[in-house]
Amino acid sequence: MNNTQQIIIKDNKINFKCLENRCLKSCCGPFCGLSNELASLDDRPFSEIILTDKDVDILFKHGHARLIEEAVAPNGKHYFRMKLMPDGTCTALKSGKCSIHAINPTLCKAFPFYIDMFAGLCAITCPGFDEDWTTMDALKTYFDATKEMYDYWMNFYDMKPKE
Repeated sequence: MNNTQQIIIKDNKINFKCLENRCLKSCCGPFCGLSNELASLDDRPFSEIILTDKDVDILFKHGHARLIEEAVAPNGKHYFRMKLMPDGTCTALKSGKCSIHAINPTLCKAFPFYIDMFAGLCAITCPGFDEDWTTMDALKTYFDATKEMYDYWMNFYDMKPKE
């Protein structure tokens, strides 16, 4: 978020409301990193839209296998991500809108929220901040997706041998 925006939580409400179709941004990516001091240990670009196994299953089920690609991390683990255009735009973006919004990946569902181990609940710049107040309960799907991505990464880097 820019220096003038901040997350405010009071009385179980947060100063955020997704603008949905009214948003000037048709897609919340590509991401360029949150800070000059933040870097991926895998040298992973922030434009990647990582897919959970559930995301892959849903995209396949709905006939969107062409939007998925497999990648290999430096630790040798295989993972899936959305295919991106050369400019970093998601291949699901059609005519300026997300063509799979109804089944969008977990990472997209969590946006603009993420968990930082030092600061807790954080958010990336989004026009929905200061738009209106929303109860925390009404944003449960965002927070569930945020936790799901956090769990994905914790499992991804778990170096315990497979049984």
